[in-house]
Amino acid sequence: MGKLVKTNLNTHNAKQFVESLNESANSLYYVYLGKHTGFTDDNSPPTANNSDESSFYQQYRDMIYGKQVTTSDIKHMVNKNAWANGTVYTQYDNNEGALSTKNFFVSVPEANGNYSVFKCLYNNKGAASTDIPTKTETAANDDIYITTADKYQWKYMYELTAAEYNKFNTADKIPLVIDTNVTGNAVPGAIDSVSVVNGGTRYNSVANGVVKDASVGGNNLIIELESLVSANVTISNTTAAGSNSALIVERIDLFGKHANGDLYDSNTDPNSANSVANGVVVSANSTVLKVVDIAGDFFGANSTNVVVKGQSSKVLTQVSSILSDTSTISSNTDFYKGSAFTIVHGTGSGQTKTISEYIVTGSARRVLITNAFSTSIDTTSRFEITPKVTISGDGTGAEGRAIVNTANFSIDTIEMTSRGSGYTFASAQVLGNTGIVESGTTAQANNANVVPIIGPPGGHGSDPINELYADTVGVSVDFVDDEGGNTPAKNDFRTVGIIKDPLFANVVLTMNTSTSNSGTSFTAGEKVTQDSNATHGGAYGYITSRATGTLNLANVYGQFHSSLRITGADSTKTANVRAVTTSDKSTSNASTFDQRLRLTGFTNSSSVAFTADETIKQDSTDANGAVHFINTSSGSVMSITNKKGNFLATDTASGTFYYIRGQSSGAVGYFTDTAGPDIVPNSGEIMYVENISPITRDDSQTERIKVMIKF
Repeated sequence: MGKLVKTNLNTHNAKQFVESLNESANSLYYVYLGKHTGFTDDNSPPTANNSDESSFYQQYRDMIYGKQVTTSDIKHMVNKNAWANGTVYTQYDNNEGALSTKNFFVSVPEANGNYSVFKCLYNNKGAASTDIPTKTETAANDDIYITTADKYQWKYMYELTAAEYNKFNTADKIPLVIDTNVTGNAVPGAIDSVSVVNGGTRYNSVANGVVKDASVGGNNLIIELESLVSANVTISNTTAAGSNSALIVERIDLFGKHANGDLYDSNTDPNSANSVANGVVVSANSTVLKVVDIAGDFFGANSTNVVVKGQSSKVLTQVSSILSDTSTISSNTDFYKGSAFTIVHGTGSGQTKTISEYIVTGSARRVLITNAFSTSIDTTSRFEITPKVTISGDGTGAEGRAIVNTANFSIDTIEMTSRGSGYTFASAQVLGNTGIVESGTTAQANNANVVPIIGPPGGHGSDPINELYADTVGVSVDFVDDEGGNTPAKNDFRTVGIIKDPLFANVVLTMNTSTSNSGTSFTAGEKVTQDSNATHGGAYGYITSRATGTLNLANVYGQFHSSLRITGADSTKTANVRAVTTSDKSTSNASTFDQRLRLTGFTNSSSVAFTADETIKQDSTDANGAVHFINTSSGSVMSITNKKGNFLATDTASGTFYYIRGQSSGAVGYFTDTAGPDIVPNSGEIMYVENISPITRDDSQTERIKVMIKF
């Protein structure tokens, strides 16, 4: 059967999980730590068992304490895919059915300590990536497309702060955040790239030069052209005189030798007065400079080992070769008809128009463009003529230009000049060599095979969770020492888990003194519900006892908050809450819980001490548990886990004693009251369980618990 369970079902489930935490009527999740008693082999903890006994009942018995998962503690997670030099990255393709298994996006560190994520839209026909994309390469707007020196094209998706990265980062996952500029400005059905399947041959309709007259006869649609001599300068190494940066788009000076015949090197700082030539760098990478506007004997220095120096950057660079790149503009009428005319440098840079006519009159070379440039051009403007790429389909507005490999005159890459919108299907054609090159013949270009790549539904960046296959949710919670006295930073733990919507056992609501109704106005046993607002859902619980200014509640669902009104289901009485506490703690701990049974008024009546983790048993009841910690700093309290049976408290007034005994130490003692556990045992849902090697807690340290849940 040809069934397909789409990957977006997994991301949908991940979204639902995150949304269940963020909604106003939200679920409450807690990360809990448990099991202070040892495994058979602590160095090799057993895999968590999915049986009800192991994954539910025993979890509650072993539970020590927990902390609420807040909205800042949960993130969608994606593959880290840290950018690595020399890696071939998969480009996005709407026809690729296994994209989720490919490295088609990368994470990169930024200079400010943050991290950015980029999607690969074009991989230079399967070449290795050698230039890292960074957000700082271009303006931080909603439509960042970066073409790096290795000809890779990248789409910016989002940026992580260093704090977000460090909180959730794992060996193979990083968090995903939503950049609303990116999502809000994505274009459905845009064609962001065109794949070159076959570059074809004889695409001779290429030229470059400078604008001689931007408005012939006052008509800004007719532009006169002039050939341009440029240079490709190969550099072997870069050393800085006053700067460690690379050469930028700037004027450079070319130097030969010292008067004494020695070469300039990194220890010298040549002066412009000694230069033999100069020009303007219009593009640069680590090995080649493209230089135009050349003055002086630039090519005469080719036989010498020379250097160039940036006039602005002050970078001094050793030159290994200089090759001339002389553009010859065709003398054949209409040879460039239908081609793309692009301003690549100077005034009006970045604009592309279509040539409707190419006019040759004597030595004059002119183009008639279809419509005027929105930003006027002038004689500083440098142009390129290239074959035009036309897009056909059910959308509108997409077009591009073909970059030609002038070594073999095949199509190398496609540069989109307009991405258009609304395409669900499309085809592309490269137009070149429309004019006559010799009498009676035409130089027809062999058609290249190029395929438009349509963006995902909604456009690139519209839904990064689905686009980057974020089917994993990361939960990261910090347990900071004793959480202000609400959790014990003692002993150790071996289990990490997540519990959803537990019921709190002992919650005390203190009424606002100005309320018209006191605690005694409410009915014993009735359900009390708190109003909802934009951030808090309506918590509820059941009255166990009342006093003038307080209500004691049990089986509490959700979190009660101060300054919100409560209403009794039976009495219909209302009151405003001033404070929320638990029955045995002085501060509100709705964000934490202590799941240990606390034996208060504890007295050791023997000469030996109870030991941590040992089993205790009560003589008369056979109730038993495991000692977690004995606190003697403010009244003696023995806290235990793994409780089985019901412990009885000693009544010293009547002389009725119920003794407990340490099964390992032999110690004997008693207690006079109990407190806790904070949540009702076996309430809520256990969502996640992981067994780990023991981690010892201390009140001077923080444990960061990271849980990855894959859907």
